[in-house]
Amino acid sequence: MKINIGDKYVLTADQFQFIVQERKVVKEGKNAGGEYLSLVGYFPKLSQAIAGLIHLDVQMSDVQSLQEMERHIRRVSEQCEQAIKEAV
Repeated sequence: MKINIGDKYVLTADQFQFIVQERKVVKEGKNAGGEYLSLVGYFPKLSQAIAGLIHLDVQMSDVQSLQEMERHIRRVSEQCEQAIKEAV
């Protein structure tokens, strides 16, 4: 299983857990400009993986108010929902 969530995250799974990774771009060296996946975390349940992804994305954002945070959470949640629907 490999589900792309927006253009920033990838959700995969093995027989034991769900794995959330963030897409990043190599900035230096011979592979500069190339893409790699950086581990966000391992989660035993899908709901925990999505919650962890949302939590990280909010922490890394520049929201300045509770209203902005609510909109940001809603947007990321909708991206997750859409990606999972498309994968099924």
